[in-house]
Amino acid sequence: MLSYPILLMKKTALLLLAGLLVGCTTLIKVADKAERAVTPADAVNFFTTQADGSFKSEINDSRIARKIKVTAARKSKTANGYLEVQFDLRSESYMAQTVKVACEFLGADGAVVEKQEGWSNLPFQPGAMQTFTAMALAPNAVECRLRLIDR
Repeated sequence: MLSYPILLMKKTALLLLAGLLVGCTTLIKVADKAERAVTPADAVNFFTTQADGSFKSEINDSRIARKIKVTAARKSKTANGYLEVQFDLRSESYMAQTVKVACEFLGADGAVVEKQEGWSNLPFQPGAMQTFTAMALAPNAVECRLRLIDR
């Protein structure tokens, strides 16, 4: 007779735990949607390669900056003399997400010489790393600006 109440308590505890986990996930998704709604549509983060091999960041959307980190940027020239750039990105989020990226290639004077129209989707799992590679078709491109948005 004593085992029935204990079994009932175990089932009740498991149901409550499952409900709590589903509720937390729902709460996180609702909060993310609300956060997206208040983020300006033009909030794009920029990461620009520099002549010394480093990169400069311009953060306009701190929400996505907390979720995705750019850890490295590498430049090289192809055999034909075109600029090729690789950006390493790492997910800092606890949820899977898709980030939109695009790039602009800059000339020696800092003006845009080539621009990728549209956005490429980069899916991320929690803690995952991705490398985004782009190649300029303009021979006078010397730097690259990665544009990052979460829309």
